[in-house]
Amino acid sequence: MKKPLVYYTISLFMGCLSTLMLFKSTIVGAVIAASFFAIFFFTLDKKFFFINVAFFFVGVFSFMLYFYIKIPQNVSIRVAEKKNYYYMANYKGRKLILKGNIAKLKEGEKINAYGKFKKEVDFERGIVGVYTLNSYEYSKKDIIFYFYQVKRNIYLQLKQNLGDDKASVIMSLCYGDTQYLSKDSKSQFQKLGVIHAVSVSGFHIAIIYQVLEKFIGLKLAILVSFIYVLFTGMQAATIRSFIMILVFKLSKMLFKNYDNISSLSLAALVILLVRPYYITDIGFMLSFLSTLGILLYYKKISRILYKIPQKLNETLSVTLSSQIFSVPYIAFTIQSFSSGFIIGNLFLLPIYSIIVILGNVALLLCGFNILFEFTCKALNFVMMALDGANYLILKICPEVNNLTYLDGTILTLIFISCLLYKHGYSKFKYIPFLLLIPMFFENYDFIPKVYCVNFQKAQAVVIKYKRDSTMICNYDESSAKDIINLKEEMNVDKVINNAEGSRIVKLNNKLYMKNIYYYKNDSINVCIYNGNRKFAILSSNFEKEDRDIFKHYNKVEVLPVYLKKDNKTYSDYSNEENCILYAIIFNEIYKLN
Repeated sequence: MKKPLVYYTISLFMGCLSTLMLFKSTIVGAVIAASFFAIFFFTLDKKFFFINVAFFFVGVFSFMLYFYIKIPQNVSIRVAEKKNYYYMANYKGRKLILKGNIAKLKEGEKINAYGKFKKEVDFERGIVGVYTLNSYEYSKKDIIFYFYQVKRNIYLQLKQNLGDDKASVIMSLCYGDTQYLSKDSKSQFQKLGVIHAVSVSGFHIAIIYQVLEKFIGLKLAILVSFIYVLFTGMQAATIRSFIMILVFKLSKMLFKNYDNISSLSLAALVILLVRPYYITDIGFMLSFLSTLGILLYYKKISRILYKIPQKLNETLSVTLSSQIFSVPYIAFTIQSFSSGFIIGNLFLLPIYSIIVILGNVALLLCGFNILFEFTCKALNFVMMALDGANYLILKICPEVNNLTYLDGTILTLIFISCLLYKHGYSKFKYIPFLLLIPMFFENYDFIPKVYCVNFQKAQAVVIKYKRDSTMICNYDESSAKDIINLKEEMNVDKVINNAEGSRIVKLNNKLYMKNIYYYKNDSINVCIYNGNRKFAILSSNFEKEDRDIFKHYNKVEVLPVYLKKDNKTYSDYSNEENCILYAIIFNEIYKLN
């Protein structure tokens, strides 16, 4: 059997997945397990089938052993990560929520804890329960504690020399510490399509290892790279990259053939044995799916792009191949995708590579003031170049697009139909074009649609036409999150907040929208101009007398009023209780719900 590690990894993964689904839905879990056994039974020989069944049950036991563990009142716990009002902690490789007497704790500390454990399993996050801390004693400081201490110290030094914003970006890019990054910075990374560079990933390990091997040789480079993996928090992507590098180098030393797919499978196998909950971890899945896409399709795309310069060919081939499997997965999970990822990867990743190298040089020189300050000056110069590049690229970079389950399903079916066509099923060659039709209709509005949305202490009117969407809204700080959620869900391009009455928004050559000021309330009231027709959509706060006067004076057609602001929180713009939808068809406006 070729590439047995691939089958073993799939079997282990399916064992973990079946166990997870059994706890959520017995029927779904049983169907997944039965489907796995049936497919492998009829496609594999008996001996190999039973080996894979063994790996399946290893996955089951691994998942069960991780989540179902008894934690005594007196335990040794590692404080891992600070959240808003609690800490994440580790106990024998399991994740705990740590509450109670935690005011004086620091990340990285190992303590002998005295308290009470309550089992509250969160399968997706890998959390086994909540430990309420009553009292504790500090354990002996170990290398992990000093890693955390070094990161705290290097941040303070970088902040002193470069400022808070630049220091936070360097901490994230170079050391995998994203706690200092602002929401604006994360949003910027996402729009640029380089969010994978924010936390340490395989991209970083590859750079670090290549530099180390040139200067200190193979064996020391592997050792230092492993220490770097520990220092940056042992993320799934870094472990995956390190294992693949290690297997590749060992195959050269032992004169064995290297198979990159088997190497990737081995990495997944090792990680899932230790952390079986990673089957639902988005970072883990994206790392492996992106790498799988590169391994399978990099050379094929490179051959298609053979006419362009080599360096550009390599960058584009890696960027495009990494999206083949990851984009459908994003549609089912994160559901937001930057269509400007090519621009971001093409121009920014080389700069990030320099920052990663200089940032780790700064880490080594933090005890030598003169050399450290010189390195910081170099970092500052590169960061200024990065800021300039970010500014220019953001000007031309399109907004982040929202993906749906339909998009994910269509992209998956397109990929399957292309595979079937490649293997001789010529009838499937038209399927991708047919599947693109519903995706196009979902993302393109042929007629103008007006959504009047109401939720707690805020209102919004969204006009969607063709591929453009504009939102006029009013809200206070308590409703800002709801407005942001609405903007993301409806993929709004332009937001106008608390617009004055004179503000006119042009939607196309004939279609305009204007907010109407009403002195008795702060509701959103809009007048829509469509050629010679005028329609007014007024809130229920607009009193009847004023509504009649407004209608007569402006010679406008007043549509059914929409609901006044209430205490309901925003949940779904497709819900009629929250939203009224109008459509402008052949110069007439209709209420659709």
